[in-house]
Amino acid sequence: MSNSDSQPGLVCGLEVGTAKVCAVIAQVDEHGEMNLLGFGRAPSNGIRKGMVVSVKETIASIESAVLEAENQADVKMDGVYVAISGEQIRSMNNSGVITVSRGESHLPANQEIAEDDISRVLDQAKAITLPTEREILHVLPQEFKIDQHDGIKDPLGHVGHRLEARVHLVTIVTSAAQNITRCVEAAGLWVEALVLAPLASAYAVLDETEKDQGVVLIDMGGGTTDIIVYYDGGVRHTAVIPYGGNRVTNDIAQILHTTFQRAEALKRDHGSAKFPANQDDEEITIEGIAGRPPQTTTRKGLSSIIEPRLEEILMLCRNEVRKSEVNDKLTFGVVLTGGGIMVQEVEEKAGEVFNSDTKIGKPAHIAGLENLMDSPEYATVTGLLLYGREYRERYGSPRHTTGLGQFFANLSGAIKDFFKELF
Repeated sequence: MSNSDSQPGLVCGLEVGTAKVCAVIAQVDEHGEMNLLGFGRAPSNGIRKGMVVSVKETIASIESAVLEAENQADVKMDGVYVAISGEQIRSMNNSGVITVSRGESHLPANQEIAEDDISRVLDQAKAITLPTEREILHVLPQEFKIDQHDGIKDPLGHVGHRLEARVHLVTIVTSAAQNITRCVEAAGLWVEALVLAPLASAYAVLDETEKDQGVVLIDMGGGTTDIIVYYDGGVRHTAVIPYGGNRVTNDIAQILHTTFQRAEALKRDHGSAKFPANQDDEEITIEGIAGRPPQTTTRKGLSSIIEPRLEEILMLCRNEVRKSEVNDKLTFGVVLTGGGIMVQEVEEKAGEVFNSDTKIGKPAHIAGLENLMDSPEYATVTGLLLYGREYRERYGSPRHTTGLGQFFANLSGAIKDFFKELF
């Protein structure tokens, strides 16, 4: 089995979620085409709502998923792009302003905006006072303004005197990032970049038209539901709801007196977010637990458990979307993805809650291991591969370093390089 260091075209992703851990390995050829080589999945036993609650169990889950992917691909994973979510995430919009200056002899009319000016204004935009326990994870561009002209996506080469950048900042609790990073390293890997989970999912399920004209992506996992709002090509709002599909499954297990695993199977096989009025009901038999006799319910009865909890989560998402400055400009409505939305009629229920168009977002197709990752539950891990490909194309692979402080120092430098290449 060869090492990924000897194959620079490899991109690896790792999703460490509440319900599952997924590891993926892909090869990128000289034309930028991606081929999926290996995929591994393991139950996640050490994560709750995006937070590490058991280091030992998290490491074991990562090792299990990684080993399966490595055996399938016949190559060892090394650097990985890791999705992160949970209540430790906070975000905000901010702006920075600089004066474009080349010395007193240069008149404003002759001041052409250079890469250094873009770096300086982005530094200003992320120069916020954070609690000591927090770090900036992402600086996501929205638009630039030059003098009185706004809505500019690429300021490089424009002439002006005053340059303003409007950005979306995502911050994370340093200890939370440190915990997941150490678990990954203890499993024999190193973190190339931590990636906000809904940002990764957006790479897999949204196209540029949706991002330009306005769309909400709701990624419902097992323990959390992630939200990302796009408009005019930029991220306008992100949020994490501390409830996911497991909340619905737990309700089924408690009310029907069954195990979590059987409740999850009932939800996926027979569950409905809204029982269709024109559909015949049918009886469902539930195997008894510990010698107890079997029970029965109906599809409509199961739906009566699922619908109120799912509606509650969607309403919390709706409240978050209303906090965005573009709530009334979302032409393409709501896109649903993630393992938590895999029940029938979920589009209809979300359409009612949001009063907008709704669709299921399936991840972009990646060649190789056909049909293995075409389900919404693999949107995040698919997006990690696409994010990683773009990340490396723009400024290469970061070198391995120890310590979270150095990790974020590298990340800060990488952000600058990213925007220099982008613009």
